[in-house]
Amino acid sequence: MTTNHLVALLLVVLTITLGSPLIVLAYQDEVDWMWNNTKPSAGGGCKNFIVKAGPPKILRGRVSGRDCLVNAINAFHKGDHEKAFGWILTGQCHNPKARLLLVQKAPLVLEYLLKRYGAGAPNK
Repeated sequence: MTTNHLVALLLVVLTITLGSPLIVLAYQDEVDWMWNNTKPSAGGGCKNFIVKAGPPKILRGRVSGRDCLVNAINAFHKGDHEKAFGWILTGQCHNPKARLLLVQKAPLVLEYLLKRYGAGAPNK
């Protein structure tokens, strides 16, 4: 085997080994960022990001990333999965790339959110 073949094989192995976990970490990072964001904000385009989740709170600027996730967890526990995911997307209203990633990994995002933060979320 030549050096070029070994390098190509190594790249394939690394891509297979690391490709999926990097994607998983990306959506987990977005959820973790929202959970750690406790400053209420509705700046920029967020005021225009109206979802089923509850536009009055968003328009008043009293929603932080964590608030969005807590509302998502509570909506999920009440059986309203559409509203739950609306709140998750609202938490990233300022970041279209993050929203796309969250939509692409929606079932995994909800699973991660509930496992990681579900027990610690206050009931509203």
